[in-house]
Amino acid sequence: MSITVDIRGLGGLAEDFARLSRGGQKKVLRQATMAGARVGRDAIRDEAPVEKGVTRKSVVAAAKRDNPPGTFTAGVKVVATPREDSRSTPAYTWRFSEIGTSKEPARPWIRPTWDNNEDEIAGAVRERLASAIDEALSRR
Repeated sequence: MSITVDIRGLGGLAEDFARLSRGGQKKVLRQATMAGARVGRDAIRDEAPVEKGVTRKSVVAAAKRDNPPGTFTAGVKVVATPREDSRSTPAYTWRFSEIGTSKEPARPWIRPTWDNNEDEIAGAVRERLASAIDEALSRR
């Protein structure tokens, strides 16, 4: 479930991105990547099997904390909401519908939804990347 955006493949954006400071580049990458993760989150929330215990508010966009230099990783995850028994939380139970069990067939909803929305996710990353670069350069 990953989408890679290569800034070298985005024409003039690559040159503008290179003109940013190291801190500015990190901020722009974070904003653009999270914009794509939010699009994925919204699509996956729409497909969440509420009747199976996965509440829509449990699907969140999240960033990876430790990233290699020059990269930023974000995605979608299912989290527990406060005051839930750990064995019945969406964070625990989502995988049973997604990958199945010995007694239940798989009924995936996260991966297919992400795959079906890759173009929209990548588009959101590109749009936010362009606008964040413009904002950063205009502040100079």
